[in-house]
This record gives sequence, structure tokens and C-alpha cells, in this order.
Amino acid sequence: MNKLIYVLVGLLVVASFVIGSLWTKVSYLEKGNISNGQVAGQQAGGAGAQPAGKYASFDAALSDYAKQASLDGGKFSSCVAKAEKKAVVDADLKQGEGLGVSGTPGFFVNGKFLGGAYPFESFKEIIDKELSGTGSTDYKDYSQALQQAYEQGGSFNPEPKDVEVGKASIRGGKNAKVTIVEFSDFQCPFCARAYPTMNQVLDGYGDKVKLVYKHFPLNAIHPLAQKAAEASECAKDQGKFWEFHDVLFEKAEEWTSLSS
Repeated sequence: MNKLIYVLVGLLVVASFVIGSLWTKVSYLEKGNISNGQVAGQQAGGAGAQPAGKYASFDAALSDYAKQASLDGGKFSSCVAKAEKKAVVDADLKQGEGLGVSGTPGFFVNGKFLGGAYPFESFKEIIDKELSGTGSTDYKDYSQALQQAYEQGGSFNPEPKDVEVGKASIRGGKNAKVTIVEFSDFQCPFCARAYPTMNQVLDGYGDKVKLVYKHFPLNAIHPLAQKAAEASECAKDQGKFWEFHDVLFEKAEEWTSLSS
């Protein structure tokens, strides 16, 4: 029974990721008929977001989050207003596209692709194999759930890709044997669901794993994602990337359906 439940969970994750990718492509095609704000509102609502009430605008929310992260508000606001970090975010997006990422969240575990808000158990399986030296490029060497992910949409691919870390923000052991590179979107409901899973991975493996965060804003359906990503990079200038990253995900219901 437990095996069946695990398989069903895997299938649901695959379906959600594939639907998310298709939704992105459809939104591009229909952008003349459906506004970005409408689509973003629909998807944010699907993640359980509540009607905005605490903040009048996203800028107001960012200003408050800067205080919560103990940032210099003036420097932060100027950086965001001038879009000083646009090039950083755009470079991550281009890199992700080059690696075949089409939806969020997209993870590369030592180069092995896992796309979607998978449960902790799926990450654990891949990580444990990497740590024990039994990682494989043959998808059939993995669990039935991951095999189905490979066969039914390609949200798992054990053929490793070379993912350059560059100057991206890193959390975890500097000399970790396993590196997880995450391409993510702060306004994405599936990314918000993956956030506690990544915390569980880092808490469970300690210095054996490190997490690298890369930006992949789905601008066609998430009109605030680009600005949120740039804001996090502005926070990084003050040594507070992860503090701001955490606030954005933990407070997602407060801001994801706001106007800019």
C-alpha cells in the first residue's frame, strides 16, 4: 500500500509540473486575450492565496519585507526602483532555458534533473545514491515513481548536465558532495510548496548537501516574479539574500496577488 501511495504521489507531481509548463506556453500564445494580471491571480489563487488586504501594493510589501530582513531601506528601494539586478536575473533565466528548464521549480541534483514540487522522498532517493556512489544514468535504476516521471513527461532525467553555479547564492555545506541547483520563481505556487522540502533536505543532510538558488521568473503568468527576483538580489548586496528569500516564500499569500 505504501508503495502504491508513493507512486501515486509521484504521478501527481509529474502532472502538476507538465501542466505548469503547458500553462506557461499557452499563456504566451494567448497573452493578447488574457492579461498577465488575470492569469497570475488565477494561479496564485490555486495555491491558496488570500485576497490582498495587508498591503496596498507590491512595493509596499517589499518595503516592509526589507525591514523584516533588517535591510537598509533606502539602499534597497533605490536598487529595486532602478532595476539594478535585472541583468543578474535575466542571465539565470537564459541559463535555465539553455538547460531545458520550461517550468518551475526545476532542480538539478548533481546535474540530474528533477522538475516539479516533488516530495522529500524523491530527493532523498537521488541524494542517497549520490552520497553512496551508486548514482546512475539509467533511469531504470531508480524507483518506480521516478521511472514513471522519466517516461511520462521527462520531469526526471538521470543524465547529468553541467550546471554552472557562478555567483549564485548558496546555502549548506561549501564542500558538500551533493549540489542541488534550483531554478525557481518567487510567485510560483509550486515553488512555494517546494520551499519547505528544500529546508527539510538541508536540515536532514547538513554539510553533505548544498543548495544553489537560480532565478527563473515565469513573467508571462507571474507579473511580480521578475521584480521579486531582482529585489532578492538587492537584498544580497547587503548580505541578506536568504533572509529575504525566506520572507518572500513564507509570506507568499500576502503579496502574490497584489498589483505592482
